[in-house]
Amino acid sequence: MNDLENIVDFEGLPLKYVYQYLVQKGFENEVNEIKQSKDRYKSYTSTLRRGKIIELLEKNNLLIEFIDNYWHYGKTEKGKSRIRRYKRIYNAFLNREIIEEEEEEERIEQTSFAYEDDLRDYLSNNLSVIEQGLILFKDKDGKEGIEYPIDTENRRVDILALDKNDIPVVIELKVSRGYAKVIGQCLYYKNKVKQLLNTSKVRIIIIGRDINPQLKIAIEDLSDVELFEYKLSVLLEKVR
Repeated sequence: MNDLENIVDFEGLPLKYVYQYLVQKGFENEVNEIKQSKDRYKSYTSTLRRGKIIELLEKNNLLIEFIDNYWHYGKTEKGKSRIRRYKRIYNAFLNREIIEEEEEEERIEQTSFAYEDDLRDYLSNNLSVIEQGLILFKDKDGKEGIEYPIDTENRRVDILALDKNDIPVVIELKVSRGYAKVIGQCLYYKNKVKQLLNTSKVRIIIIGRDINPQLKIAIEDLSDVELFEYKLSVLLEKVR
């Protein structure tokens, strides 16, 4: 275990050492299968492997142990964000989602997952910039409404909040563009949240970089759906 004791400061999930950890736990066959796999999603190979590893660790209730004992960066907010990114890419690979994007979105696909995580983390801590009175949902088990699971197929609401009247609000983030097809996804989330929380009303807020005309038309008759466009800004702070 000496090698494992040297990875506490790794920011990315350290494949070499997590392989070693899993072999020690009796998962040599699974590790070899992941290492030898030629699978890729878009341009992702090692990131996809990390997603598979996270899945293997979680399925065998080993992720928390590995993080607690060895990969301490995984406890930080940035570490949790990386874990969500690995899982997102792996789930996209499994679902073989067909993404219809224009050339501009092709240029940002390498970083869109990270951008969306950053946007989600910022908004979940500053919900008032969306609407006064919004608070982050927390269930009876203490799980907060960030990447909140709503079914057995690991579909997750980006942010689940409550408004000032305690009405649940499904907040869906689209870093690339707010395409019209997202409305079907949000309506599914809405009705699943109704079932989970046993409530008669759930609102939807869609936040995108560029809300296109088709999406605006799609929600015209939906009074409980709101659209927001976000603008990015950069603040530089001199450190030396």
